[in-house]
Amino acid sequence: MSNPIIELKRKNRTFNSTWLKTYNGFEDCEEEEAKKIVEQLRELADIVCGHVQKGNIKERSVLKKHNVTEK
Repeated sequence: MSNPIIELKRKNRTFNSTWLKTYNGFEDCEEEEAKKIVEQLRELADIVCGHVQKGNIKERSVLKKHNVTEK
């Protein structure tokens, strides 16, 4: 049985205008503006996640090409 050093813990969170307004500087943000900002943050997160996933795939193929095993 595996004994991982780091465990991935998922939290179900709701990212919306109410969530955004809990951060300093956004408390008085108007509802429509807060919704736009949250949407921009979602788009940014999609881009970042896409790049990270592509990086992992490329890294694995380079390791495989050079016959290196991952630990």
